[in-house]
Amino acid sequence: MMTTGIDYVEVSFGDKTGRLRYGVAVLRDLCLALGGLTLIELLTRLAGLDPNVLLQSVRYGLLHERPRLTIGQTAELIEAHIQAHGDARKLLEAISEALDRTGLVSAQGKADGGSPNPPE
Repeated sequence: MMTTGIDYVEVSFGDKTGRLRYGVAVLRDLCLALGGLTLIELLTRLAGLDPNVLLQSVRYGLLHERPRLTIGQTAELIEAHIQAHGDARKLLEAISEALDRTGLVSAQGKADGGSPNPPE
């Protein structure tokens, strides 16, 4: 089950929970780690379930509370989430909500293939 906080989104990974949080610097690092993607490209590839984008998005979103989190550990968390929830939909919703909270771009609708909306 997904719950929200002030600047993060809590998500369950089976018997563990994590708080996804993306600041401007984290988003810059995430986009650079993915080959210099723009935020729009990141959201598009996330909506397309690109496994590398999903892995890196979860990892970078959790680094504030787990600074030594590896890709392998992130994959295990994602697999635990899918096992507990049947698929990655709630995880994608949590990532989109956490990205929305940056105020840089509205990710709403991207998890189901919609178009990102720039903030007004």
